[in-house]
Amino acid sequence: MKIDIVEELRLKDIKVRTIVFAFLVILCAYPTISLLNMISMFFVDNAVAGTALNLYQNGYFFSMLVMAFLPAIGEEFLMRGVMYHSYRKKSPILAWILTSVIFGLFHMNFNQMPYAIFLGLIMVAMLEASDSLAAPMFVHFFMNGIATTAGYFSASTLQAQVESGYNAESIVGTGAGAMEMLLQMAILAALTLPLVILVIGATFKINGRKFSEAFRKKEADQKDETHVWDIWLLLSIVIMMILTVINTLA
Repeated sequence: MKIDIVEELRLKDIKVRTIVFAFLVILCAYPTISLLNMISMFFVDNAVAGTALNLYQNGYFFSMLVMAFLPAIGEEFLMRGVMYHSYRKKSPILAWILTSVIFGLFHMNFNQMPYAIFLGLIMVAMLEASDSLAAPMFVHFFMNGIATTAGYFSASTLQAQVESGYNAESIVGTGAGAMEMLLQMAILAALTLPLVILVIGATFKINGRKFSEAFRKKEADQKDETHVWDIWLLLSIVIMMILTVINTLA
């Protein structure tokens, strides 16, 4: 049977308004991302800062290419294109959750894992809202692009933080001061998280799609009763977890 790759992987055009919403959803999600990042840094060091500083030495556009553009294309094609599409045939909701968790594990460090899982959930939702793989690609690009731009133009500050031990204590302090800062971040995240849901809902609306219908099995997949879980998936997850622990202890 002939397979239409463009249709199957949703390599379709995207509306300009959807691109705008992809940018807005990241802006609204950023407080939650920052909170998850900060909480993780109480337990493990920041996994990105040192690598980012090395890349910044090659210039802004090279940094954007390596840290924003290429990951947005490659990782989204793999995660939300190939992997999510494959698991979606068996169980759309489980595929949504599972590929988001795998996306977190894919980064192989406990610092990025929590907010990567959160981002994975958002990017699948934007994929379904727009019916185009371009939407999560733009979300991914905006996420990494904002972080890269902010880091590049504050590299001297970042360098000083890395040299002093880039962890939560070095940023928000300890004791009551740290708790107050975390509380402020948590309040901001709680206020902006509903906006993430509203933006995703608006994306569904402008593309003439409904959430309740988007996560149903397609008619052609109704007869597929195979399970999502298999030995290879479980083995892959175990290996990624082991590598994550090794990277943390190294």
